[in-house]
Amino acid sequence: MQNQGAKGYQETLLVDTLDRMRRNPEGRKVVHVHLSQLLPANRTVVRIKIVTRMFRTLESGRQAQIFSMANDDLMMIVGAGAQRDVNNILHRIRKLYEGDPITIEEESGADRFVTWYDLALDVAMAMHAAQQMRQQAQQAPPKVAAAQSPAITPQLLDEVQKRIAFANVAPFMRDQVALRVNATTKEASIEFYEFFISVGDLQRAISPNINLLSDRCLFQDLSRTMDLRMLETVVRAPHAREAPCISLNLNLETILTPAFATFLERKEKDQKVIVEIQTVDVLTNFNMYLDVRNVLNAMGHAILIDGLSTTALQMLDVTSMKPDYAKIIWAPQLLDLMDPGSNHSATTMVQEIGAGKVILARCDSASALSWGLKSGISVFQGHFLDSLNTARKKPAAARPKA
Repeated sequence: MQNQGAKGYQETLLVDTLDRMRRNPEGRKVVHVHLSQLLPANRTVVRIKIVTRMFRTLESGRQAQIFSMANDDLMMIVGAGAQRDVNNILHRIRKLYEGDPITIEEESGADRFVTWYDLALDVAMAMHAAQQMRQQAQQAPPKVAAAQSPAITPQLLDEVQKRIAFANVAPFMRDQVALRVNATTKEASIEFYEFFISVGDLQRAISPNINLLSDRCLFQDLSRTMDLRMLETVVRAPHAREAPCISLNLNLETILTPAFATFLERKEKDQKVIVEIQTVDVLTNFNMYLDVRNVLNAMGHAILIDGLSTTALQMLDVTSMKPDYAKIIWAPQLLDLMDPGSNHSATTMVQEIGAGKVILARCDSASALSWGLKSGISVFQGHFLDSLNTARKKPAAARPKA
């Protein structure tokens, strides 16, 4: 059996599945979404993951099987009952990328973005397309990291993890305040403190000649070690212990470790903890996200989905994820953003999530604050906000939201 990490694994799995189905197609169709043909600006890792996630909901009813190709294309085998849903999702994606030439249908009616194959009629063509992609994936040269510093390897990862395990990480600990702003008076009070380790500063001190970010999978492993050291450090930091509410950037897996349970036992008795999870990690481990959310809620703590960009807002149903908080990244595009799928503005999306749950981050101007307040948001983060309240130096004065 081919290893799941081997070149062309998904392509081979697709070919084998199509071969088994050729005798009994049962109204199934194959949908080929040519994401590899998008412009580079639209073909980022995060966007590809988000698009894939939009289709994953169809897998639960066994109406669709999704295969992620090595070239970023998506191939799906879709049952008759899910074909309308697939079309609706494709329409939404096409609108999101309407400025990309690949999404524009030609005068002849040809569609370069999506190809449909009816397995009852076109199984040979679908097989040929899958076999071609398998051959390309198996023959593709290994990807070369473009980083100037040497890329991290499993061997170097072990060495760096040992250094971090015995290093004093307190100098690399950073915090940023989240402020609750009164829409009428513009007065601000501290909502919570966010604590995190500065990866850049840590790299310069621990491994200046290694690019820790060159391999996402290896860095994810390293970040779990960093999580454990941060938990050890935050619980001893006086300014962290004095704050009634703190937030921590952690991996989902960390929440289920004995180290996190120990941290909760050692923190201040009435201190509320908010765990911030990156959007990409939620998409990658959605079932674990649900488990972690339930665990935290049962203990009186909260989960926050971080990193919601304008693209993520348009493509994800954040409301269905039921987070306690959602952190939207400020961008001027929010002023004019309209979701082509629902014709909702960014302000409407905030209301759907629940304005009381939303935190507007990276606020760098008065216009960011003004838009947020008009949208019903009351909690903000960013350099512009730091000048609004001198109480930042006294975390003991902070009061978390009830």
